[in-house]
Amino acid sequence: MKKRRLDRLVHPSPWTAALTGVALLLATLVTYLGGGTTHVFPHLYYVPVVFAAATFGVRGGLLAGVLAGLLCGPWMPHDVALGIPQTPQNWIVRTVFFGGVGVLVGAMAGRLRLRILDLEKLNEQTILAFVRAVDAKDPYTAQHSERVAHFARAIAQEMRLPAEAVKRIYRAALLHDIGKIAIPGSILNKPGRLSDEEYEIIKRHPIESVKIISGIDQFREYIDGVRHHHERVDGRGYPDGVSGADFSLDARIIAVADAYEAMTSDRAYRAALTPAEAIRQLRESAGTQFDPAVVDALIRVVGEHGEPR
Repeated sequence: MKKRRLDRLVHPSPWTAALTGVALLLATLVTYLGGGTTHVFPHLYYVPVVFAAATFGVRGGLLAGVLAGLLCGPWMPHDVALGIPQTPQNWIVRTVFFGGVGVLVGAMAGRLRLRILDLEKLNEQTILAFVRAVDAKDPYTAQHSERVAHFARAIAQEMRLPAEAVKRIYRAALLHDIGKIAIPGSILNKPGRLSDEEYEIIKRHPIESVKIISGIDQFREYIDGVRHHHERVDGRGYPDGVSGADFSLDARIIAVADAYEAMTSDRAYRAALTPAEAIRQLRESAGTQFDPAVVDALIRVVGEHGEPR
């Protein structure tokens, strides 16, 4: 919920302009029905002024302040019951105050936006630093996580998920293999078939990934996608054997993106498959290992033969 509010602050909705206008009109109506500017009601105008400034910055705050000054200005009586008009000095001073508050709050909101964007950039850089640390250990999967994240984001967008979900899935995909930093390099880079014991060690990497990111508050929303990217629709995956509603859409998308990227890349133990062959294998496993809707979305992204559209 907190992250949603921050996103709205950085990327305000067009509806907020209409809401500001409605609030200004309501303040005007209440002020007039309340008896005019001789009462306390003109202070209600500060609400839409501050709201517009916080949402649209200095220009939005100044515009709302000027509009508030006009609405509570020459046409608004000082005392409705007695029919006493305002003096020009009163409404001009009030307009200056409304506009000044709008500019001040807008400037503060602008600085806050910049700070949020800086933190977002730092968050992205931190994630990439983690990912590249794993790449440095396993040269056969260099840039694997970044490519998986690219496919995962494209799938999420193709499935028309909200922008917030797309960003979450992209970052979870970047982090999905970070736990491999805890796996011995001799196992990661082994050219031949892994023994059962070695495979069990490899299967720990989702849990190791979660251990690394769970201590960072901003990364906790990525835990589900990271932990379950090797689960299966039929419940025969690892590490938890989840299925159904417990196998989240984030994890289902990352699972398909991860499988496609892995199949179409060279590994120490095999050469890369062609994109068309990888698509064929994904189709065969849809409904058992992979979510059919996610597989279909990937195919729409890369084409029937694995060629980007």
